[in-house]
Amino acid sequence: MKILTRMFAGQSLISWGLQLILIYLAWQVSSQRLPNNLWTISGVAVLLVLIYVSLANDGKQKNRKRGAK
Repeated sequence: MKILTRMFAGQSLISWGLQLILIYLAWQVSSQRLPNNLWTISGVAVLLVLIYVSLANDGKQKNRKRGAK
């Protein structure tokens, strides 16, 4: 689990992974392989909240490391 919280280019690997999933879903909707309905929109909304929480956690982690130095 520690490897997923490792920072790469200012973000954790979890944040990168969630953003890649969001890009994949957007690509699938734009190519009409995934329907643009309420379930898709709700799933993307949940994904966006997870991305926001993950990035906020990354910011807190960065501030803790700065304060320790």
